[in-house]
Amino acid sequence: MPNPNYIKGRRKEYKIIKTMKQLGYQIAQRTAQSRSPFDVIAINTLTREIKLIQSKPDTMSMKKIRELLLENSDLTGTYEVEFEVRWMIKGEWRMIEDKN
Repeated sequence: MPNPNYIKGRRKEYKIIKTMKQLGYQIAQRTAQSRSPFDVIAINTLTREIKLIQSKPDTMSMKKIRELLLENSDLTGTYEVEFEVRWMIKGEWRMIEDKN
């Protein structure tokens, strides 16, 4: 049986995904158990916006929230993004990038 906190957190992440899709984001997905700085990634291909969302409990203090924002401030900004397709052939990774 999964941890009750995990179940609560997962439920909150699915609510975030639903909300982001209602806001027009075509892609919204969990990064399940990734231990990354964000729990949900949402992409709006029309406005070319990407949101990296960390879901935290309602009981988290504003001080902790500010610390989290500061710790991850390098994730905010402009990035060059490329889409790749990778697959493995005989134990070796192959990749194709869209170079238009």
